[in-house]
Amino acid sequence: MTLFTCNGSQNGLIKNLIMTDKILLIAGCSHTGGSEIDGSQDSAYNRENSYGGVLARKLNRKPVNIAMVAMSNRAIARSVLNWFSKEYDADTMDVIVLIGWTENIRIDFPNPHAIGYGPANTDTDYYTKINEHFLQINAGWAGGNDYERKVIPYWHEYQATHEYMCELECINTVLQMQYFCKSKNVDYVMTNTMKMFSEDNSHLDFYIEQVDQSKYMDMLDNDAAFFWHYRNAGYENPKAKYWHHNEEPHRLHAEKLFNFIKSL
Repeated sequence: MTLFTCNGSQNGLIKNLIMTDKILLIAGCSHTGGSEIDGSQDSAYNRENSYGGVLARKLNRKPVNIAMVAMSNRAIARSVLNWFSKEYDADTMDVIVLIGWTENIRIDFPNPHAIGYGPANTDTDYYTKINEHFLQINAGWAGGNDYERKVIPYWHEYQATHEYMCELECINTVLQMQYFCKSKNVDYVMTNTMKMFSEDNSHLDFYIEQVDQSKYMDMLDNDAAFFWHYRNAGYENPKAKYWHHNEEPHRLHAEKLFNFIKSL
């Protein structure tokens, strides 16, 4: 793995000399956005003290946190693709992508109706409307208008009875991001914030073989997922209404990611 090193070619050396922006692009859901660290859904303080923000400082990189509340894994990948399409300049940017995958049963689909909730993270480092036209289906969300309250129960039933299908969608999304980053010659690292794969994941054997786990920390260890690991360890955030962690778990997870990167 060539993470954080320049290549040895003359062209690679020249490119590194002219680069001006060393960026850590941080993508994920509310857990990656640092939601409720200070009790609010979104704030500059939350993002600065999210595990991605802490990791960026440890790597001496500018954090660009595009994480959004309630996002599915497809939405997370969509956000990365959109940022590269709109913002990336290979000649002046040295980008590392950090992806914090969310729980496997979250799904989304294009929605012609008005979304019944406003995205909280409108104050992100880079805000996009790319996901506002997709209805995000989360287990704890009943909908924000009559249309959503009508259709969401169907999708909740699908989530409860088709977890293997959701996992298949997730691992295809992981591979999409892996191959995209490699096609761009951009370094990346992945982590789970919630459960991604079942303990019995034999139905995914072929797909798992294709994943470069040297860049995916604790891919198959649900107990190591950010939210569950620190919740099970007894960490509590009295400011949080929706169970998000405060500063200390974020700091610890950033340290773990930093050591994971250093070991490569």
